[in-house]
Amino acid sequence: MLSKAAALHRFPIAKPRVTFDPPQIGWVKEATKSNKPWKSYNDSAPGARAGQAPTLMRTMADGSKRPVKFDGIQGDYMIDRKWAVVNRPRSRAQILRQSEVLAQHRLIGTWEVPTPVEKTKALNCSSR
Repeated sequence: MLSKAAALHRFPIAKPRVTFDPPQIGWVKEATKSNKPWKSYNDSAPGARAGQAPTLMRTMADGSKRPVKFDGIQGDYMIDRKWAVVNRPRSRAQILRQSEVLAQHRLIGTWEVPTPVEKTKALNCSSR
């Protein structure tokens, strides 16, 4: 019996895996009403709800919290659909907000675009 106990002593003690609480995904009302193609494209994202947007709460530097919207959710992935990829201050600010809140919640975000042309634009923006 002593030899078995000595053999067991040689194995390192397994450390428990770090686990995180599941993200608290909220839903906010979307007031945007449009018959444009981009609206139906965004509304058909996986996990989307009609008239609502999934949100994550971003913790600001002062400790306050603000919601950050996405278009859908699939498993652990937050989805944001872009009908057209544009490189403007408002678009860049949205990307930075989404990136920050995803990092805070240890989640992954996915951009979905409708065409190969828009995919190329998105890839070119991300390499700058």
